[in-house]
Amino acid sequence: MNHLDVYYRALLNYRKVTGVNNACTSLRSAISESDLEKDKIVITRAFCTIDEDWVNAIEAGLVHIEKCIKEDRQFIRSNGEVVPIEKVKNVSKESVEHLAKHANLITRYNEGEDIIPDKLYTVERLSDYAVYENRFLYMLLCYLRDFVTLRYNDILDIAHKYEAEVSFEKKVTVGKENLSYTVTMHDIKRDDPYLVEHNPSKKTIDRINLVLKAILAFLATPLMESVAKVPMLKPPITKTNVLKMDNNFKGAVALYDYIIAYRGPGYTVETNTNNISPFRGELADELAEVGGLVSFLAYEYGLGIKQDFKAAYLEEEENRKREEIKKRAESIAALKRRLEKSEISPEEYALTLEKQLRDLEGESARAAALAEEVAEYKEKERSLSEKITQLNEDIEEQRQNHFNELQEIKRAHEDEMHSLIVEHERKVDELRARHAEEIQRLSEEAKEAEERHQGEIAEVRESAAAEVAAFSESCSQKIAKANEAANESHREYERIKGELDGILESKRLAEARVKALGGVDRDYTDKESFNELEREYNAFTKVYKEQWAKTKKRIRKEHLNVENLKKRESDDSSD
Repeated sequence: MNHLDVYYRALLNYRKVTGVNNACTSLRSAISESDLEKDKIVITRAFCTIDEDWVNAIEAGLVHIEKCIKEDRQFIRSNGEVVPIEKVKNVSKESVEHLAKHANLITRYNEGEDIIPDKLYTVERLSDYAVYENRFLYMLLCYLRDFVTLRYNDILDIAHKYEAEVSFEKKVTVGKENLSYTVTMHDIKRDDPYLVEHNPSKKTIDRINLVLKAILAFLATPLMESVAKVPMLKPPITKTNVLKMDNNFKGAVALYDYIIAYRGPGYTVETNTNNISPFRGELADELAEVGGLVSFLAYEYGLGIKQDFKAAYLEEEENRKREEIKKRAESIAALKRRLEKSEISPEEYALTLEKQLRDLEGESARAAALAEEVAEYKEKERSLSEKITQLNEDIEEQRQNHFNELQEIKRAHEDEMHSLIVEHERKVDELRARHAEEIQRLSEEAKEAEERHQGEIAEVRESAAAEVAAFSESCSQKIAKANEAANESHREYERIKGELDGILESKRLAEARVKALGGVDRDYTDKESFNELEREYNAFTKVYKEQWAKTKKRIRKEHLNVENLKKRESDDSSD
């Protein structure tokens, strides 16, 4: 019995009880007659019609594939190698032929003794099943497996799928009770047993299932498992003589051509929708039970009175049994009176008594079982009460222990925090002392570095001054020589002028170096320092221009004649 049969049986038993109660009947009637325009049940079912042509083609082709597999085609592969004589297990014709061609393998030989080479050529023959035809069969079976599996799964999903949408809304007033509720349900079942059993295409689906199992069985054969270890063929295939001439392989090739050319899904789908609206008759009455049952469950669990309903139920059962016993006693008394009046025979009276006795025995057994159940419930209730009392005591004890533990943890935490704060302050003081010592040490090192720096600057200044003096002396000498040769040729003058410009440039660079040496180890990237550097640069440029103007006048006065002076002034103005 599946769960649907259980639900059906439970519904019948439920309806037997509610069907004879006036209050339940009135509530169901009011619910089933309200808001009929909002009642809706939509059942969607798909019918799948399978195109049997591809099923027939595959079934016919599998016969040829099975025969091809049974042929067990293979070829012998020979692997030869030269190995030491002690590893040789057998000697073949190829071994002797190879030794005759390679006498160098015989390194020692005594007359009158057998020839024993140091090494010998051996041939190992192995059966290889990875012939082209077997690889074609494996590829074909893999294609068939995917071809059939895809369509088989789609067909099962379509044909065995049940889908239902249920929605209704009810608002009723019965006496002093106002009840309103909305039900919306979307139910989908796959592989439904009823649809599987009553599918119009069941026979064709079973055939497809057998075809798929046969394909998988062929792929599991030793031959196909051996071929699966080598790379699979890729289309297009090469039609060897075997594939063209052998009847079984011709049938396999025909099936291959069929499935690679097949483009359709292999089935057609027709969807049928059953719409039930509004609810009438027995359907409306049974669906009305939903509102009453949910309302009762909310009332029972919301107020926490399940035990009260259970006690009332047990009491009513006891009253019913007493009433049945009373009726049976009255029935036996009436039978006895009829027996005394000879209205019934003693045998009929005895049979009636025996039947009543059997009923009483059954009732007694049920009563005993019910009494045991009641006693068991009472014992459980007593045990639960004791457990609840014990749990309350344990909870109180645990609460007190927890409170004490919290106090201890709090005190320990405060102590630990105090010790951590003290330790932190001590470490801070130590770090401050070390920091002050480090600052003092760094200050002294900085002072020493500054003194060394000033000394280095003085040395560099002296060196630069000497270099400038040497440059000046050199310039004077070269200028004197240039003045002496100025009238010889204009070309010589230009050469000397170029050398003079280079010397003057070197002089300027040397003086600039002297000026810059005052800030070798300084950082001028901040705004104030850079502005100061720029002001120094402008001052140096101004001094340079003034000195150069004086130098030009002196050169013109002491060394250049009037003609060259005019030419030099013309060149300077153009620059």
